[in-house]
Amino acid sequence: MNLFIKKLKDDTPLSAHKYFSSLMDGSMSLELFKYSQLKFYSAVCYFSRPMFLLCSKIDSYTDRLTLLENIMDEHGNGDISNTHGETFKKYLINLGINNREIDEKVSHPAIANFYSIIENTINNSSLETAIAMFGIIEDRYTEISSSIALSLVQNGWLKTSQLVHYENHQQLDIYHAELFYKLVRKKWKKEKSRLDIEKGLRKGNKVILDIYLDLVKSFNKSNSA
Repeated sequence: MNLFIKKLKDDTPLSAHKYFSSLMDGSMSLELFKYSQLKFYSAVCYFSRPMFLLCSKIDSYTDRLTLLENIMDEHGNGDISNTHGETFKKYLINLGINNREIDEKVSHPAIANFYSIIENTINNSSLETAIAMFGIIEDRYTEISSSIALSLVQNGWLKTSQLVHYENHQQLDIYHAELFYKLVRKKWKKEKSRLDIEKGLRKGNKVILDIYLDLVKSFNKSNSA
């Protein structure tokens, strides 16, 4: 399974992705970056909600507990100020986005599509596919967080002390991804399960990367109108 994940990531590197390559080489405008990050806020606030649905479909107490640990982390382990939505909001404020814009949380089509794919997968695919999808999303978000954090500092848009959300997720989501992976890794040797896991890994990898491409397209379209 690890080899499959590695090949999937090697075949879709952030360095070849339109959004992240332009962010890393300094050609992305601050205006586009702020637009994309503000729109992404609702995805951050949403992400733990379908985990409850997924959790409800798992029979094993042990496996449910593994998933609940992830859910608790998303909720700041009881500290509301440390929930992922709140840390992202603090980061957006540091980026110069005001509270009114943040609190509007208007759903963007790219984010709505993200919601739809996740919920449809949980409801209509196997547990192995849904779990693997979440795992690779968390896995790639580790890379994404690292790339964004480094680029923010290099571009002079924020200081390291102002990164908040992305500083946390560079490491935390490695652990989160492994929580999901360990639920399906033990089933990898069974052909049917392996095919379902591969499907979930491909789907999750695509959906998290497509969000950023769709946000760039939307920004460019709105600015050329």
